[in-house]
Amino acid sequence: MRSKQVLQVLTMLCLTLFCPKVKSQAAFNKELPKEFTDQFTKEINDSIPSLGSFIVSQNDRLLYQQYFHGANKESVFSIKSVTKSIVSVLAGIAKDKNLLPNLNTPVLKILPEYNVSRTSFKNISNIEGKVVHDSIRNTLTLKNILTMQGGFDWVENSKISTAMSFSGDPVKFVLDLPFEEYPGTVFNYNSGESHLFGAALAKIVKTNLKQFATENLFRPLKMNVTRWDTDSMNRNLAGSEMFMKPEDMLKFGSMILNNGKLGSKQIVSQKWVQESTAEHVKLDSWDVMPDANGYGYYWWRRKTNGHQAFVATGYGGQLICVIPDLKMVIVTTCFLNDKNKGRSDIKRLHYFIDKITKGDKIK
Repeated sequence: MRSKQVLQVLTMLCLTLFCPKVKSQAAFNKELPKEFTDQFTKEINDSIPSLGSFIVSQNDRLLYQQYFHGANKESVFSIKSVTKSIVSVLAGIAKDKNLLPNLNTPVLKILPEYNVSRTSFKNISNIEGKVVHDSIRNTLTLKNILTMQGGFDWVENSKISTAMSFSGDPVKFVLDLPFEEYPGTVFNYNSGESHLFGAALAKIVKTNLKQFATENLFRPLKMNVTRWDTDSMNRNLAGSEMFMKPEDMLKFGSMILNNGKLGSKQIVSQKWVQESTAEHVKLDSWDVMPDANGYGYYWWRRKTNGHQAFVATGYGGQLICVIPDLKMVIVTTCFLNDKNKGRSDIKRLHYFIDKITKGDKIK
């Protein structure tokens, strides 16, 4: 019996000395020390005046939950482009239901009402150029726009994106944009493409996105999402403008961490979670994503202290960061007020996420 105990002690000693990853994981299985959290709370509060919440969960247990600058558990935030990652999961649910066609299906096969050739018009100027545009547009696939490789001439957060949001039909607006690249060749972040994908997905599931999400995602996860804004055609904005409490964002992130499951219930297939968070676009750097290493289906990828993370990110500091090998989910929200510094606040938040994931340094 004694020799068995000695063997156990020696095994644990070897793991501690020679397996730093196990050592790091062991550090995370303890509570975060009060002196660390006190200093962390003060520093993040002083650094990000727009901060509303910062939540850390590991193994489905809260390690840290703090609200800032007047926010509380009932505060609802515009999660901005985190909406895109939720739409990605809705696409996976549609696929699980055998509704979503092959992702190489042309978008205009789903939305044929927008496939109007310029050759049907007489005396149109630059008919040759516009016919070429139409032929390129017909090659645009669901996967192209799900991976931000639509090829459109687009600058995010510019006058053109504002013009789209004010247009009478934003889907038509996007499809009428000139192409800068051939679809499927170059990554260019484009919320217009996300809205186009959402319109196609709504057509596929034969209901609006909010209704589909409520029945198949929000209700099963016990998330209370009452507001998701629409465009002028009454389509839910697939790229933005969903409103959510931080704890509901955490439920969504935990479902991703658990490979699409809530308890024993499979919300979206494990296969889709793995496929949608995999690297479909090579991305070695991005100005608001330190240590970026690719883009999936509306999911960003980055390394945090060597750990692979999948990140849903929204303007001004709305984040759901899923770190599978640490069994960790980190959620942040920020107020979109005059204190918000936009993209620089996102970069700052990743600095604080890296402080949390550097578990071997926490004493």
